[in-house]
Amino acid sequence: MKIKMRAALQAVVVGGALALAVATPAQAKPSNCQGSYDINGFNTWSVVCFQGTGQYRAKARCYSGDTNYRTTYGTWKDANTGFSIAYCSGSEDIASGTWELR
Repeated sequence: MKIKMRAALQAVVVGGALALAVATPAQAKPSNCQGSYDINGFNTWSVVCFQGTGQYRAKARCYSGDTNYRTTYGTWKDANTGFSIAYCSGSEDIASGTWELR
């Protein structure tokens, strides 16, 4: 009897979890993203995403000297609405650039 009750309870819990998973809308993210360094001659990392929904922003790692690094971010942009630009200061160089999606 205990085994049948446990199996029935597990079926309800699993079935409820599946219903929640199916009922939750998927979060779409931007796609077809491209990044480039030093757009317009500035010390920047720029990103644009041409497709999808959601938002994106540029993320640059700036360095000054051998071990002094900091991270800068561009503004959040909706997909296909222009460039998100992360700036490094004039005394820094860009070590790397990427983007974040949400």
